Amino acid sequence: MCSLLELVCQQHGADSWRRKGGIPVNLKPAEMRTLQFGPLWVLSAVAGTYNRFKTYELAAFWDTIVAVALRTPLPARDILTSMAKDRSDLLLDFELDDRPVVSGLRQILEILNRIEPQTSNDFRVALLRIGIDVARNRGPYGRTITGEQEQLLLLLAELLEIESASEISDVLLGIGS
Repeated sequence: MCSLLELVCQQHGADSWRRKGGIPVNLKPAEMRTLQFGPLWVLSAVAGTYNRFKTYELAAFWDTIVAVALRTPLPARDILTSMAKDRSDLLLDFELDDRPVVSGLRQILEILNRIEPQTSNDFRVALLRIGIDVARNRGPYGRTITGEQEQLLLLLAELLEIESASEISDVLLGIGS
């Protein structure tokens, strides 16, 4: 049985960015893998653990990836949908990766700074949306975000160099303690 993310990936093609001229073809496989780790680093930051996720946390995380991917413009969406191709290998590679969250996010920014600005911005906003949805799922009744989590999300926005106050407020709209 395929997950919704895998179906989206199959429908749009995980590498459709190559055909559509979105993300540069000259990305090395390690750079693409680093971008794929981005949502996992966000999960780690919000969950407070690097790789000891509970089964239900991962299930909610993958649902979040689907929801955010569906709201993310192409070609940034394709980075998210490419994660579905090999979830187990992605998680194993992530466990074996020794970069801490902040270092990983810094490397993501280095990659994003070399690609088309709109795609770069779309992916940064998608990462923040993932953080918001994960924080909301972890909050009271799965509906609200705690003040502590809200502060963490603002720090995440800073780390992702999302500078526009309107972008941050648009994404954070609806957050409350």
